Formats: sequence, structure tokens, C-alpha cells
Amino acid sequence: MYFWRSCPQYLCKALRHSSLHCTGHSLRSPPNWVFRAQRAATFRTAATPAYPRTPEGHPLLDVSHLLNGAEGHAKQRAATLRSLEAALREVGYFYAQNVSVLSADYLSKVYEYSKQLHALPIGVKSAFAPEDSHGAYSGPDVGKAELEYEPGSVSTVRAWDYSRNRFTLSSGELDGNRFPGASIIEPPFVEFLDDLYERQNVLARGLMVAFADMLDLPSHTFLDMFEGRNGQGDFGTIRLLSYPANPSLTEEEARAATAGISPHTDFEAFTLMHQDAPGLQFIPASRTGIDDAWLDAPVRPGEFVVILGDVMERFTNGDLKATPHRVVITPHPRSSIIRFNAVSADTMIAPLPKFVSSTRPAKYSRVTMQTHMETTMQNLKAGLGAWDAVAGQSTTANYLYIDGVDHRKVS
Repeated sequence: MYFWRSCPQYLCKALRHSSLHCTGHSLRSPPNWVFRAQRAATFRTAATPAYPRTPEGHPLLDVSHLLNGAEGHAKQRAATLRSLEAALREVGYFYAQNVSVLSADYLSKVYEYSKQLHALPIGVKSAFAPEDSHGAYSGPDVGKAELEYEPGSVSTVRAWDYSRNRFTLSSGELDGNRFPGASIIEPPFVEFLDDLYERQNVLARGLMVAFADMLDLPSHTFLDMFEGRNGQGDFGTIRLLSYPANPSLTEEEARAATAGISPHTDFEAFTLMHQDAPGLQFIPASRTGIDDAWLDAPVRPGEFVVILGDVMERFTNGDLKATPHRVVITPHPRSSIIRFNAVSADTMIAPLPKFVSSTRPAKYSRVTMQTHMETTMQNLKAGLGAWDAVAGQSTTANYLYIDGVDHRKVS
């Protein structure tokens, strides 16, 4: 699925000495362990973007002025909103700095908890595998590999998932004992993950308001959708992910694997992503073509990177774009903390009036959050994928629905 493009040996350094390495490859063979020189690694766009940047050139925004209790900082908030808009239009993502409830110290505790979960015996993990489409654990080690976002791909990722409003394709009642309890891990799974969920909600709520303000919409536009009409909350999910190092895979896994996780865009409004080692890659919004499009996301211990998803692209009629991303197979183990931030299950997703006109008709059909999730997951289970490898683009962001129903089901 990935291919190696030549990289002059004299311009390469080992992984730990480089910020952005050669992309378009899988890191599965020795040539893939060499990387571009530091001076060639910094990301810059043709026109200097109007936002603060990391040393590698990625958007780095102090979001403290966007969160609760910071309303009085009008000047700083306005400046941050301008930077936010510039970053999302230019590259489609940013690193969120100064979120006190998600400090580097706290996130280190989350990683420690995640490692304990992933170190549980196979027999325990198997008990929580998705036999009925709503288990908490999945991975090739229990015969439940990640779904194929790119048809034919095989991912190495292992995942523990948690959601307050649990998504399932099962028609039966949800089993309340599908999460590990105190007899398996301390603190119990739900207690620990729900605390993380609420901490992430602090950032999520602030961003929902900020996105609306940035787009000159009523401030409550996206927040109301996030909270839901009856306060049921969003259709979001936390994932604690583990990617084994390539050498530690079984012979069968190493032979079959094509990615840590294959290319796709996320199906929700936006995603908070954190990683403890390199491997995550994006295609920035300003880049075209796929041969040289993938860009490495640096590891920043105290900051989540925020990327846009399908829902925000559909709401803005393509004015903002969902961010394609993937994880390559690496010679080192890595873990990540993911939070998908959606809207409530019954929220209707369609281009908002501000983004539709006689000269710019709606390019996206309407659908509820729940139906978009169900359709996408059903298509993945059917092997239809979520990524067009030839075009190098998502097939879910602009998926066609007719009267809110999957077009393939309309006769």
C-alpha cells in the first residue's frame, strides 16, 4: 500500500534526530528507517500562515482564551480565533496548548493506565472483544482486527474503546458488563475513562463555540448540537490505542500488516489526538496530489492535536475540509489517546445556510449523526472501505445520502 521514495543518504538521520521523515512509506524495511535532514524537515506553506507555529512549522495555538472562564480576554480571544481560522483553512489541524485539565502529567497517567489495559492477558481481552458489535477491545491478537479503511489493508493497532452513548450495529440490548470492572483493573475502566471524557469535554465545548464564532455563526450553533436536545451528549468515543513495534509482531502479523492504521478521515466533527511516539501522518488541506502529500505529526507531550472530521466539512459545504490521516508501521512501539467529538445522534448534518447560495449550491446531502455512523461502519464491514487510494481522498466526508438514507438502499 505504501511505497518508498528515494531519500539521499547524506541528508538522512535516525528517527530520533529528525522531526519530519520521508513519507509515503510503511517503515517496514531498512530503507524506511532513514529520514530527511532537519533543515529539510520543517513544514512551510507557500505563503507564511497567520498563526503561531511549532519549531517544525505546525500550527500551535494557546486555547486558554477559548475555554470557560476566559471570556474576559476579548483581544486575546479574537487573535486566537483569527489564528484558528487560518490554521484550519491552511492545513486542517492544530496543536492545542494550555489546556490545564489535560496536562502532560495527567496524560502520562492515562498512558500508564492504557499500558496496563493492553498488558492484560489475551483471555481477558477476548472476553471484551466485539462478539456482538459493541465490545470494548479489538485487535488482531484476539482475531478482531481494525476495520479496513482502505480496502485490503491490514492494521496492527489494538484498541480499548469507551463512549457514554455507545455506538453499535447490534440490534439487541447493550450488555452492561462489556467494560472491565474493579476485579480486573483499578480504577475501574468506566470510572477512569469517564473522567478523561469529561476533561476532554472542557476542550471540546470551548472549541465548539470557537468554531461557530470563527465562522460568524451564533456562538451556540455547534455547542447545542454537541450537548443534544435533551442533554444526552455527543456520539463521541475515546480510544486508547497501542501499536506494537514492527519487530515485536508475530511472523504472521508482520507478513500481513500494511499499516498501523490505514488512511481515512474521521466521521465526527473533530478529533483530539495525542501520541507518545512518531508514526501519525496527515495530508494538510493545502496539499494536493498523493505522492508527496503525507506529513509527519511531531510528538508534543503536553498538547493534543485537533483535526477536522466529516461532520464539519459537511456543515460548511466543504469550506473546511476533513483531515486525512494514517499511522505507519514503525520500528518502535507507540501509544495514542484519541477522542472523537461528534454531535448528538439525532442531529441533522447538512450544509448550513451561511455556506449555501445560488452560486454555491449544497454539495453534501443531509443525514443524521447516527445514520452517518451506521452507514460508514456497515460499509466498512462490507469491505467497501472509507478511502480512495487512487484519488488519495476520503469517501465518507462527501458520501451520498438520499432523504437521509444511504443512496445504495434507495431503489
